[in-house]
Amino acid sequence: MRLNEIKKTLKDGKVILSADIISKNFENQQTVFFRYPEEYWDYIPETADPFFPGLLIPCMFAGEDLEIFPPLSEKLMENQLVVQDIFLSWHPNEARRVKVKTKILHKNQPGSIQRNATFFSLGVDSMYSLLKHLPQNGASEGNELSSLVYMKGMELPLKIYTKNQDRPVIDAIKKVGRHYNLDVIIGETNLRDVFPLDWEDQYFGPGLASTALSLSNGFRKIFIPSSHSYRVFFQDPSSPLLDHLWSTEQTNILHDGAEKERAQKISDLIAKDVFALNNLRVCTNNEGGINNCGKCPKCIRTMITLEILGLLQGSETFPKKLPKYYSRQLNTYVPDSLEFTRENRNLALKYGRKDIVKILQREIRIGNLDVFRKGRPVDFVLKEVIFYYWMKLKKRLGGIF
Repeated sequence: MRLNEIKKTLKDGKVILSADIISKNFENQQTVFFRYPEEYWDYIPETADPFFPGLLIPCMFAGEDLEIFPPLSEKLMENQLVVQDIFLSWHPNEARRVKVKTKILHKNQPGSIQRNATFFSLGVDSMYSLLKHLPQNGASEGNELSSLVYMKGMELPLKIYTKNQDRPVIDAIKKVGRHYNLDVIIGETNLRDVFPLDWEDQYFGPGLASTALSLSNGFRKIFIPSSHSYRVFFQDPSSPLLDHLWSTEQTNILHDGAEKERAQKISDLIAKDVFALNNLRVCTNNEGGINNCGKCPKCIRTMITLEILGLLQGSETFPKKLPKYYSRQLNTYVPDSLEFTRENRNLALKYGRKDIVKILQREIRIGNLDVFRKGRPVDFVLKEVIFYYWMKLKKRLGGIF
């Protein structure tokens, strides 16, 4: 893959940063872009930095070397070696190490800009990061938030938005920005349309990092809200192991909020702010729209937390009651869903909701067995169980030394 040149132009009140790429694996020649209101012209760098995370990972999965002609951050070039090591250890059968060739390396020194931003979609993780970095909530010095960033084309590919379903979402995000006196930046990118990788397993971290770097002249720090806590580790393309490696000399990209489990993010901070609580949007069944369906796994696990806290009936964005058979949507055969169920079980124990504990504990038990059995025939599982108890018995009888 080759990135020949970048362009920064104004059109119809929008500033567009674009790059023409040539690739033998991605329809030969494509234009990748980031688009923002023209008032953010000065925020956008004229370097290859914004495109680098978004190109490197597709190259690795396509097995295609990357050549970059415009200037690239020296720090990014150095860190990409570790990024490749991590992705190769996670995807040894799908990705391969690629060569990165650059013509010009640059080294921008940190300026006097002290603004900080966080990605924001109205979800639990991004709402927590917003609240955490407000001065009134004890934001640490140098981490106070000034802006929210919502990027159309990140949550879903840009081509999905054919019904203007994003308009109510954007209006709600702007309302949140006004309430907390934060600037709101609404942008668009076609990264996911050009590179149709597995978003959840391979690409959402690099995609967010590219977006962050497309605004790097405007911010000292940009936060990527965490999906999981430090207590557990998943091979996610956005993680505390990876996100900071996309930083440049000028802008730090930080994985944020992993000190709390998702249920704790709601109970310890979001639930104490009525406005934030009544503007949550977590649904996966709305094609990028505003409504929470109350039936999908993300809605259900959030509603369980609210029910435990006694807040579901008063919620303005969720149904007032959990579905009768809500446990069917917990999907505990998926490792991260199993972990979210454990988090809610622990919260239910804390708040004395024995009825919910009983249901969640049952699903956790089933999920543990599902994870153990995954991809294995029944006879293998039976043999392993027999082997386990036979070895335990022999150890007790002193037959193994």
